Amino acid sequence: MTEAWDIALPGLGRLLRVQEAPEVVEALGQALPGWPLAIARARGLAPAIRLRRSRGGYLQRSPQLPRGLELPTPASAVCSLIADLGGERFERATGLLGLHCASVEVGGRLVLFPESHRAGKSTLAVAFAVAGYRLFGDDVLGLTREGCGVALGIAPRLRLPLPETLAPELADYAEVHAGPEDARYRFVLPPGNALARHGEQGPVGALVLLERDDQRRAPEVVRLLPGEGLLQLLAQNFAHHAAPETLMAHLLPLMERVPCLLLRYAEPLAAARHLGAVLEAVEGEVGGNEDGGNAKSKAGHDGIGAVCHAGALARRDAVPVNGPFPATRRWMAAREVRGYPLGHELFLIQPASGVIHRLNPTGEAVWRLLCQEPLTGRELGELLGEHFDEPLASVTEDVCRLLAGLADAGLLTAAE
Repeated sequence: MTEAWDIALPGLGRLLRVQEAPEVVEALGQALPGWPLAIARARGLAPAIRLRRSRGGYLQRSPQLPRGLELPTPASAVCSLIADLGGERFERATGLLGLHCASVEVGGRLVLFPESHRAGKSTLAVAFAVAGYRLFGDDVLGLTREGCGVALGIAPRLRLPLPETLAPELADYAEVHAGPEDARYRFVLPPGNALARHGEQGPVGALVLLERDDQRRAPEVVRLLPGEGLLQLLAQNFAHHAAPETLMAHLLPLMERVPCLLLRYAEPLAAARHLGAVLEAVEGEVGGNEDGGNAKSKAGHDGIGAVCHAGALARRDAVPVNGPFPATRRWMAAREVRGYPLGHELFLIQPASGVIHRLNPTGEAVWRLLCQEPLTGRELGELLGEHFDEPLASVTEDVCRLLAGLADAGLLTAAE
């Protein structure tokens, strides 16, 4: 008789069936120390997520993997199952936004590290555990509308082999507390209360972007405009089908309250200790973005065209223009566009297409003028050139390029 187990988790119920793979059930329980499994003999119809032994290792099927996915090792199977379980958790949670980020607790508040390619957020999260801080996760976190992070209770996972440049203390910690692993990944199981349990909450206190530089001698913390953090969160969330306005309503209040920082570093443990000390030293001082901190952007005309698409939120059917429009063409702001000010910047959303644009302070000034009355690129160039005391020709050219980008995104309409 085939051995099969049905697995239920708090918040999800009976969601997973595993056949002929007790080693995967054991590894999954180890990798979810804060999200306890309820295991029972399989009964009735199979749940939505299923995994069974196959010739190549294991075969997983789920609503996200209708054709199935071959997985060679128990550790790789656990990685894939956790991805599906986390996705289901956020799909079912009303008012909870899933973020792709690491999170640690410093001074009673959570510090979030959004995903950035090969920036080392998981290794940095484990380094914070070595430094004595508490982890809320290394890859996913729930965010309430009130700005609290919600842990899932998933152990951090490191990519193998570990870099030889890691501090010996960090490398030893990852070895002593090793969980399920294979040639590619290792789960690390923080002891005691060092990992927050499933459903545990904490207020968010800061957002930190990462810049890994192996040549850097000492860690450095720099304050950024809050718009940098908002762009990261708009791109690194699990609400793929949510309207941009919904995401803005959830994320904008957070970035209006918490600082956005950049951590430049080489060695993770030294970086964790340095950032922890910085945040603890300025607790209460670094806590908001009312004045934009020390990261105000230069308001010269060379920043007029700083318009950014927010990754996959950009309109797919937009047809790029060939250079700027004529300076004599008159434009006005499209009525349906919604504006979201943040610090000294402005985010614009075209509801019909879902495109998001980010304007720097000068671009925001152009937008305000176009909301008041139709203007040409030349008229805008004259106004800005006089304000910044810059040559009319270069300012007008930059303005026309900005207008072309806004019109291309459906944010402007041609005036009669």
